[in-house]
Amino acid sequence: MSEEKNAEVGLPQGKRSQIIDPSPMRRKHITELLYAFLEDKVSIAELRGISREQLYQLADAGHVKFKHGRIDEAEKIFQGLIVLDHRNAYFHGMMGAVHQKRERPIEAILEYTQALKIDKRDIATYVNRGEIYLRHKNYKKAAEDFRNAILLDRSGINLWANRARSLVIAIKRSIDADREAPVGVRRSR
Repeated sequence: MSEEKNAEVGLPQGKRSQIIDPSPMRRKHITELLYAFLEDKVSIAELRGISREQLYQLADAGHVKFKHGRIDEAEKIFQGLIVLDHRNAYFHGMMGAVHQKRERPIEAILEYTQALKIDKRDIATYVNRGEIYLRHKNYKKAAEDFRNAILLDRSGINLWANRARSLVIAIKRSIDADREAPVGVRRSR
């Protein structure tokens, strides 16, 4: 039977394919790799041998498409990247930006939250998620996100943290405007 399989693969008689009959070392390596994958220590990209450099080249292409308004293409790229490496905060953050651009706030918040679970020091993600909360008048959560972004940039040089500082002023103005509006009439965005 194995002789027939070898003939189908194109191997000479007497030779075995490494896929059909791996060596004990290869079998051990594959088993360890699969266990690591099941324990969420290894991504699909690492299983397939796709380098971080290749993933980031794709991410750069997706970012360029996003910047130039080709949102459909950017979305497909970042969906694929998340499948390949679900433990990358940047990919989740960009997917959140795609959802935010498409006015899907719930999906955007979920992606931003996932990105922050992976990297709690991502200022841009805090600001973007806070902006969504601000738009939907969840001032408390918006203020928390802006506060976190500001605290991560004590020097005051990060553009995203500076944006958070200005959005804190927007929160105050929104709260004041809501208080001044008649009870039955709330202002809308």
